[in-house]
Amino acid sequence: MYYPYIFSEWTIEYKQFFGKKKTAKRFLMTNLVRGETHFIDYRVRTQQLDKSAEGEMIPPTWTKGKALEEGNEFLRRYYIHTIRSWKVPVIQNVRSQLLYLPYEIYWKTDKGKKQLYLYEYMSETSDKLSKFSEIQDFIKQKGGVLQ
Repeated sequence: MYYPYIFSEWTIEYKQFFGKKKTAKRFLMTNLVRGETHFIDYRVRTQQLDKSAEGEMIPPTWTKGKALEEGNEFLRRYYIHTIRSWKVPVIQNVRSQLLYLPYEIYWKTDKGKKQLYLYEYMSETSDKLSKFSEIQDFIKQKGGVLQ
């Protein structure tokens, strides 16, 4: 199963209260189904998808434009509230790319009960599938059974 994301590179010019104007380069990932944006290290592992995987791609609910708007706002808030930029930062999108990241669903016994879990290859984390209603709906729509 593959999840759609926008990987984007940004430059940010900002000035803190004391100090010179600085320029930073940041990388973001925006989930096109859940609408979540977060910072990411540049080293994103990608692989070419074959045509047989197209039926396993969760359709996005966000457009690329909406994801880039969210990325811009995410950075603006971060530099104003966390970095404490003295002026509103100048934010520019350098490039962006659509990515489909692989996920795996597996069974795991948790507290004596078998449950479905979702494993994300990029972050190497797993969580209960029950927290991802959009994935459950996608599996049911494809005729899969979640028991």
